[in-house]
Amino acid sequence: MDVQETTASDLIARSTRCDVLKDFALPFTVKVYLGSMGLSNSGSDELIGWVSDLLYGNDVKRTEAAQSIVSFIDELAASRRKQSAADSMTYIVQAQVQGRCVTDEEVRGIGVLFLIAGRDTVAAALGFDMANLARNPEDQESLRREPTRIATAVEELLRAYSTVQIIRVATKDVDFEGVSMLKGDFVSCATMIANCDPAEFMCPDTIDLARQDHRYIAFGYGPHLCLGANLPGVRLP
Repeated sequence: MDVQETTASDLIARSTRCDVLKDFALPFTVKVYLGSMGLSNSGSDELIGWVSDLLYGNDVKRTEAAQSIVSFIDELAASRRKQSAADSMTYIVQAQVQGRCVTDEEVRGIGVLFLIAGRDTVAAALGFDMANLARNPEDQESLRREPTRIATAVEELLRAYSTVQIIRVATKDVDFEGVSMLKGDFVSCATMIANCDPAEFMCPDTIDLARQDHRYIAFGYGPHLCLGANLPGVRLP
């Protein structure tokens, strides 16, 4: 069984009801991370707790969680330097950039980014996807009959339910379409609105799981393209 199947099987064995985000999506994303690092799932609950505290806890919990995560990454990196394995951390510690080895600080940053950025984003996407399928049982049946269509369906759901907004900071006072923004103001640029542009997408408000036009910008574009843009294509199907 793969991670999706084992996570779902464990959940079904415990109950016929669940909170998709809490009971499936979050454990799934963390287990994928642990697997990519060559680790067992035994520490998944602890890791879920650390990340939750880091993202949503108070100042004390955030500090403690950050220290725990950094220690976890540092210990794993040190272990892989001594004994390599066929996993992502070994690849990271052995990587070279412009002819030099990556530093401890860079290894730590990559390890933390991989964990944090790939957790809530993928989990949120799974939540939206499952909610949409729950509301549309005919789509469920269609994908069960033709599982080869799942990858295409994921692309359409990413267009319809882009989960990340980019917060930017105004560099000067500006008036835009009657809205005043002062220098230093935080501005939410909801770029995912472009995914509903009728000039680009036919019937953009209709979720068509067979849609072939996948020119959405759920992951940004240009120099702001998300580093994890390929992750959902691997994890969500």
